[in-house]
Amino acid sequence: MKLIIAEKPSVAAAYAAALGAKNKKDGYLEGNGYLVTWCIGHLVSLAEAGAYEERYKKWNYEDLPILPEVWQHVVSPGKEK
Repeated sequence: MKLIIAEKPSVAAAYAAALGAKNKKDGYLEGNGYLVTWCIGHLVSLAEAGAYEERYKKWNYEDLPILPEVWQHVVSPGKEK
């Protein structure tokens, strides 16, 4: 099974048609050895500064630059599914 991720639903539909993935599922199309799905906007973003340390929730010039050793990511609201 191969996964194809398209930019938006209309592009996914075009890919699926060309690949023979005709079975509509919840959030993707399937068939002929392919799963074709899509994204709508940004799915993941960088965490706000306050996620690293409480004191970063309020900006202060003395704290800049904020350069975490490991960058945290968060799922964009409404994109959890």
